[in-house]
Amino acid sequence: MKVRLARGEIEKLVAALKRAGTREIGGQLFGEQLAPSDFLVTNLTIQARPGTFARFFVDLIQAARDAIRFFDQTEHRYTRYNYIGEWHSHPSFAVQPSGTDIETMRTLVRDGEFKGSFAVLMIVRLDVETVASGAWVFDPRGRESAITLEMDVERQ
Repeated sequence: MKVRLARGEIEKLVAALKRAGTREIGGQLFGEQLAPSDFLVTNLTIQARPGTFARFFVDLIQAARDAIRFFDQTEHRYTRYNYIGEWHSHPSFAVQPSGTDIETMRTLVRDGEFKGSFAVLMIVRLDVETVASGAWVFDPRGRESAITLEMDVERQ
């Protein structure tokens, strides 16, 4: 699986990481399926309320509003435009998922209300002006793996 971030979304991400400083921040990843197992993030949401030095907490109300807005903008064409996953920062730690991060993603994809076939977790950190990142995919059947994440991609 490959996930790409459009250049505009990277610029938005860098600005948010700079504002957050040492506090963890996060949001959701929405986008377009370009081909089987190939996705372009066209909407990276940024939760208004940041986390702490060592933890990010999802605001479920904002997450729901952001999802509704995205699906309305894409006219509910779910086979082409959909939820891709979650992201958050590790400004003071490695861009590797913690045990809590892994359990949160497992719980998400195994929830009976989850409609997707997978969810991506992207973890980022700003190193001066460069975004360090990593991404992993989780599915309801228990498969988990690191995936290819491409940054600075032109909108197609």
